[in-house]
Amino acid sequence: MLARVIEHARLCLTTHSAGDAETIRNASGAELLPSLYPRAGAALAWGVPIVPVLLSEFRHVEAAVINLESYGGHETVLCEGYDLLKRLDELEGRARPARTVDGVLTLAAARPSAPCTGCP
Repeated sequence: MLARVIEHARLCLTTHSAGDAETIRNASGAELLPSLYPRAGAALAWGVPIVPVLLSEFRHVEAAVINLESYGGHETVLCEGYDLLKRLDELEGRARPARTVDGVLTLAAARPSAPCTGCP
């Protein structure tokens, strides 16, 4: 879904904008795709249903959606873009810092859940 939103934004900007190739690449979020594809392949290989995205990369998705709306993107893709932004906002609250332990990149432990008071 993310790749479809970014590619559609790039197409709309290329068609309707007078910007140069680098400006269109930045404004459409397309600079995120080269780093996203290897992660998607790894997630697929490991059977993980989601592809990790860094908080710093959210701005690329925001740019794609904003410019998609500004340059007359398809309604369905625009709705998908806003759904992505909503999901990224939800995930931002669950973000954890990464650190290196013995040369292995790891995430900090998740916050412990509250004990279930109504469980048998």
